[in-house]
Amino acid sequence: MKYANEYLENLGGILEKIKQNEEQYRETAAAILARVKQGGMIFPFGTGHGHLLALEMFYRAGGMMGVNPILTEELMLHKSATGSSAFERSEGNAEPLLEEFKVGEKDVVIVFSNSGINPLTIEMAMGAKERGALTVALTNLNHSHPLQSRHHSGLKLYEICDIVLDNFGVLGDACVEVASGIKIAPTSTIAGAAIVHTLTAMMVELAEAEGYELELLTSGNVPNGHERNLALIYKYKDIIKSLGLKS
Repeated sequence: MKYANEYLENLGGILEKIKQNEEQYRETAAAILARVKQGGMIFPFGTGHGHLLALEMFYRAGGMMGVNPILTEELMLHKSATGSSAFERSEGNAEPLLEEFKVGEKDVVIVFSNSGINPLTIEMAMGAKERGALTVALTNLNHSHPLQSRHHSGLKLYEICDIVLDNFGVLGDACVEVASGIKIAPTSTIAGAAIVHTLTAMMVELAEAEGYELELLTSGNVPNGHERNLALIYKYKDIIKSLGLKS
């Protein structure tokens, strides 16, 4: 159990850092809440396994309703893992997505990228900023700092976004070195999920203090849960593309 214990200890250390980063998360939650109160939507976006965090925020028991994940088949690993990598490393692919999802000045775009060096995530942040949206990067600064950007600007994600949140990972994400010298056990997904749910919890608390009620989902698999969610689903069916409920 040496490798497993080392992994769990590393995760515990990261979760403790997240807990100690309370002030930054509180400020971030307040900034996002301000946009939501103005009628803005939250657009999470990630490539590779980063798209799992966009899904983690969407249609989730205990999550916010006003989350519109920027998803495209070209980035889905089940379609083509290598094709997904090629798509995120090519320039010019962010603008059509920003147009398709109608990102505007009231909105928040959260970009998940461990390395923060690929053109698609960089241009997603650039394009969102040009539209006046609040941009939040959730990235791995230990990974990103020593690397070169693949974008012609030379910029990395953390150099573009209004707010930068660190997932406290190591270079390469995997954190446990095994006998062959290869590293296993990545931390970015668990850390990222913990951070986005921490932000949600703080947003709810701040909203309650201001007398503002956020639209929240509950589990569809508890008594009356599905029925409670349906009102919100119908409200957003023509706004949130991935809901899939047709008029």
